[in-house]
Amino acid sequence: MAIAVMVAGVSILAVFQYRWTGDISRTEQNRLKVSLAASVRDFDQEFSYDFQQLCEGFELEPEREASGVETQLAGRHLNWNKSSPHPELVSGLFLWKTDSKSNPRLEEFDDNGQRFREADWPARLQPARDFLAPHGRQLPSAINDRDAVYYPWTVVEEIPALVRPFFRIVSTGSGAEPEVHATGFLIVELNETFLERQYFPDLVDRHFGVSGQRSFAVTIRSAQPPYHAVYISDPGVFISPSSPDAAVNLFDLAGGEARRRGHAPLQPSDASRQWRLAVQHPAGSLEGAVTSWRRRNLAISLGLLAVLAASMALMLSAARRSRALAKMQMEFVAGVSHELCTPLAVINSAAENLADGVVDTPGQMREYGGMIRGQGRRLERLVDGVLLFTAGRFGLSGYEMAPLDVSAILEQALRAAEPNLSDAGFTLEKEIAASLPLVMADPSAVTTCIENLISNATKYSDSSRWVAVRARAVCSDLNKEVRIVVEDKGVGIPSVDLPHILEPFYRVQSARDTQISGVGLGLHLVKRMMEDMGGRVSISSELGRGTQVTLHFPVMESEGRETRKGT
Repeated sequence: MAIAVMVAGVSILAVFQYRWTGDISRTEQNRLKVSLAASVRDFDQEFSYDFQQLCEGFELEPEREASGVETQLAGRHLNWNKSSPHPELVSGLFLWKTDSKSNPRLEEFDDNGQRFREADWPARLQPARDFLAPHGRQLPSAINDRDAVYYPWTVVEEIPALVRPFFRIVSTGSGAEPEVHATGFLIVELNETFLERQYFPDLVDRHFGVSGQRSFAVTIRSAQPPYHAVYISDPGVFISPSSPDAAVNLFDLAGGEARRRGHAPLQPSDASRQWRLAVQHPAGSLEGAVTSWRRRNLAISLGLLAVLAASMALMLSAARRSRALAKMQMEFVAGVSHELCTPLAVINSAAENLADGVVDTPGQMREYGGMIRGQGRRLERLVDGVLLFTAGRFGLSGYEMAPLDVSAILEQALRAAEPNLSDAGFTLEKEIAASLPLVMADPSAVTTCIENLISNATKYSDSSRWVAVRARAVCSDLNKEVRIVVEDKGVGIPSVDLPHILEPFYRVQSARDTQISGVGLGLHLVKRMMEDMGGRVSISSELGRGTQVTLHFPVMESEGRETRKGT
């Protein structure tokens, strides 16, 4: 019931978490879209405002005198440097005078002398010359005042520079209205280094966040391939040419706003080369970033729920194991009490008979003495087992490890056990190989292990009354060990109980039902003593056909080397 409730609760939480994460993701995606749209709009508006101010700052009125253009432009340049927040935006002013068709000339503004002087075409302005040459031939010879005022600025993106015709009022005589003629082009060269290193970075920092804190990568490049980048905020981030998260042509708003304000609009020299602001999330797209964020949150949330479920499962398992352990401990106490009461009752009965004079012949005296001695040893073995288990639990069991001849210890243990086995009607079959190699072990612990295994074999032998003890050396590719096998043909161990048979207090249900004496400590003590000495225990059993318990002792390294040399 607890497991079912836990699974249902975790499942419900997982479903709610999935839905809540989806709602939060959609909300976050909408918030990012709104924030991105606002940032792009504010960037575009500030850029448009700055370039409108630039165009208006160098907008020339038609002059009657040719020299009036230079004077007007010099004054406007001075005002620009004083009033503009970005005076470094302009790096040079040029007048290309084309009124003399046979000999057009270029004049450059000298900041030091505050006047124009004739100059050769710089190589960097060649794109402007290539653009203006055919453009100049297309200009009408005369133009009305309104068209002159609203004649657009053109951005030559390759330089970059702003170009626009300048006009002169020409009197036609005979009382007719004067005409407005285009007499050349004004070229306002922009500072490309300032744009790339300060102007655009400042705009990006204000509207998209400073480096390391912004959520989007920003670039300003040509609208169509081949792409020419004017500015890149994050060189390591690829911004899709076809589908960025947001994109806007920077001169569109500037041109529309200028016309609305009654000034000359701004236009690109070519629609494919106009400056385009492109913004994209570093994850590839805003939707992809939100999806990735949602997956991470789901993974973390579901992972926490899995940890919670695992913790609850561990708690339930620990509770069940605690109950099972408590039950085994109670059975252990009951078993110990029963094991203590039986020999004590025999000893008390024999003592009373001796005290009351019931036993008076030498034969009876020997019989009663043997009975008391046997029951006393039984008590001693039981108490020793409990003490060994308790000492191991508290880490107090110590071993005197030394090179040991297994054959001698085994022969000694079997000699001590043979009388009891013979009296009980058991057949002992032993097979001890000659010249077994030495092992590192504690003699007393090895003797205890063998005694426990023989005692178990006799208790569970049923009617077969047969026990076998074998010892031999086994060599494999990885190691060499001495194996002692104690075998019986008794009741055997069920396969379901075999994995737990070495646990403390564990007893097979059939043994409890038939009231075979024991408290479930013998095999556990054997396992622990073998592991403490560097060895191990293995058990194989078949129900109704008997059990084999094998003690594995690693051969001493020096002994193993000598054996290999002899081989």
